[in-house]
Amino acid sequence: MFELHDAGISKRRRITGYVLSLLPSLAVLGSGFIKFFPNAEIHLLLEQLGMADHAVLIGLIEIGCVLLYWSPTTSNVGFFLFCSYIGGIIVGELVIGDFPLPGLAIGVMVYVGTILRKPSLLA
Repeated sequence: MFELHDAGISKRRRITGYVLSLLPSLAVLGSGFIKFFPNAEIHLLLEQLGMADHAVLIGLIEIGCVLLYWSPTTSNVGFFLFCSYIGGIIVGELVIGDFPLPGLAIGVMVYVGTILRKPSLLA
């Protein structure tokens, strides 16, 4: 009924999709949890964006996106929310003045990993 991957795809494709999806998910999940604790480096970056006061809310949003993405019943909605959040990561990196390589890498891995597992999202 609800699956994290489509039926009929090869085992190699499914495993590659899961690996490419899991790595950025762990990175964003870790980023979400670290926002609950005083961390000078993270809060300095959020201060540059004018969002240091909202660190806990941002952490909750990150964790929520990852949980929705990995829940079989909400994985499609979670995918689109996760991609939207990654767009915000990229914009934040650009505002700070950094090249958005981490955000782009996370975005590409989530997108390619999900499409490998669920090609029906392209239809």
